[in-house]
Amino acid sequence: MAGIGFELKKVLRQGGIMRFLGVSLAGTAIVAGPWLLSVLGIFLIQTYARLALLEAPLLFSSTIVYSYAFSLVLFGGLHYIFSRQVSDLIYKEKNRDAGSAQLSFLLATVVLAAAFGAAGIVPMRLHAIVAHPILFGMGAIGLFVVISANWVLLSFISLLKSYAGILLTYLGGALASFFGTFLLGRLWSTGGALLGYTVGQLLTVLVLYSMTLARFRPTRISLKGFRSYFRRYRMLFFAGLLYAWATWVDKVVFWFSFGSRVDGSWMRTFDLYDVPIFFSILTLIPGLIYFTIETETAFYPRLREFLRCIGSESYQKIQERKYAMIHSLGDSLRSQALLQLIVSATLILAAPAIGLALFGPGMNVPVLRVTLAAAFFHSLFLSLLIFLFYLEHYGRAAAAALVFFAVNCAASIAIAVFGETRLVGLSYLAGGLLGSVVAGIFLVRALRMFDHTLFIRASRG
Repeated sequence: MAGIGFELKKVLRQGGIMRFLGVSLAGTAIVAGPWLLSVLGIFLIQTYARLALLEAPLLFSSTIVYSYAFSLVLFGGLHYIFSRQVSDLIYKEKNRDAGSAQLSFLLATVVLAAAFGAAGIVPMRLHAIVAHPILFGMGAIGLFVVISANWVLLSFISLLKSYAGILLTYLGGALASFFGTFLLGRLWSTGGALLGYTVGQLLTVLVLYSMTLARFRPTRISLKGFRSYFRRYRMLFFAGLLYAWATWVDKVVFWFSFGSRVDGSWMRTFDLYDVPIFFSILTLIPGLIYFTIETETAFYPRLREFLRCIGSESYQKIQERKYAMIHSLGDSLRSQALLQLIVSATLILAAPAIGLALFGPGMNVPVLRVTLAAAFFHSLFLSLLIFLFYLEHYGRAAAAALVFFAVNCAASIAIAVFGETRLVGLSYLAGGLLGSVVAGIFLVRALRMFDHTLFIRASRG
């Protein structure tokens, strides 16, 4: 992501409110495009296309949410291996090999997602709830495939400089999903609505992939390189997988402990937690944009300078470069945390008004406040995790993600066992907090010993 950060920063330096808005929108589209616009799309559909969902509105929205959740739970770890592979290829200027790796992994993802999607749809009793169960099944499986493919493309669209095009593509896809839901829903009810929504998302994926072909045109299909990277970077895989599980485990536990079954399916919803948690996750966006534009771009040049001086400069110079890198990272992380803290604290104070204005009197304000606080630590943890990746401390990154997951999972189960619905959200908060502490300790130790680590690696050949 550092590449787009540098490009956006160049635009930002030119000044002007329009450029600032453009950079913010472009950064938002890339770091949170799929999730943010899907939330916006569901909101528009439920507000203005409600007639198309009269048959089974809860089944429609739950299918979309579960598709996003399980696409990450199942494939999250593999995405990290794939990103590492293509990053190395692009660094070596092997763009065609990178394009081949993308197409190969994309096809493998499509096949696996279709299989998992079918496994989730077959047990449902769709005929009992929707008039066109085959259309609904096609739409649900297709949606899971498309969403899974979209995450793969995110590794590439950040390298493209057509930021306005990326933003317009996501907006166009959201509008296509809206009109597809409205038009096909009027014809074939909920089955048609979901199929129409899927078509809009498919158009987004197809346009994004076509944008990557100009620079990353594939020449063959092979997963040999990916398998080699998987064997070499297993801890990176576990770090990504555990992070995805840590993010979703509390939702899954509460769905199946406190939630209500969605008619005709095995899915469950728990509005007391679902609504505030999904809103709170969106509040990560300011910190993610700051990370993309400022934190990462401030750290990367100093990391590069430090690496260049290893083996050619005096010990004193090496130490100076190292501590300049450490201080730069510390300053950037503090600024990012302060920005996210201001956003989170403001929303926590305004939670009663926000809950009433956006979600009505049924919003549980204490839960909303807890999840907003949890989102702050989630933002911090994610930044620390990425910097552990930078330093190639994948084992420590996996250990930190394990802490986040284990604490969130154990606390969620405890809340479920005791039936304390008033405490939902605290497990997510505790997991993010303790995970951030562990990740922070690991990062500080890794930075202080970075030169020694590099020397040891070099001596081992």
